[in-house]
Amino acid sequence: MKMSHGPRADSRHRLQKKPRDRGLTKITKALQTFDEGERAIIKIDPSVHRGMPSKRFHGVMGTVQSRRGDAYVLQVYDGNKPKTVIARPEHLMRVE
Repeated sequence: MKMSHGPRADSRHRLQKKPRDRGLTKITKALQTFDEGERAIIKIDPSVHRGMPSKRFHGVMGTVQSRRGDAYVLQVYDGNKPKTVIARPEHLMRVE
C-alpha cells in the first residue's frame, strides 16, 4: 500500500501529549487572547484538530500580527524568510 503523506505524517512523537497532559483539553486555552505585537510559541495540541498549523512550525516562536475570526495570524521566521501562520489559540502559548 502507498504510504500516506498527510498533514500529520511522521509526527508520532512530535504531536504526542505527555501522560500528565492527557485527558480533557482545558477550556482556558481556547479562551486566551493575544494582542498585536505580542510574542507566542506555537505548541500544537493534538487533541484539537481545528485551526491546527503545520507540524513544521511546532515549537517555533512568532509575533501576533492580527486576529482572523477565532484564529490569530502570526509571523514566524523560517531561516531568514518571514512566513505567515494561522492558528487558533489552543495551539499557542504566551511568552512571559
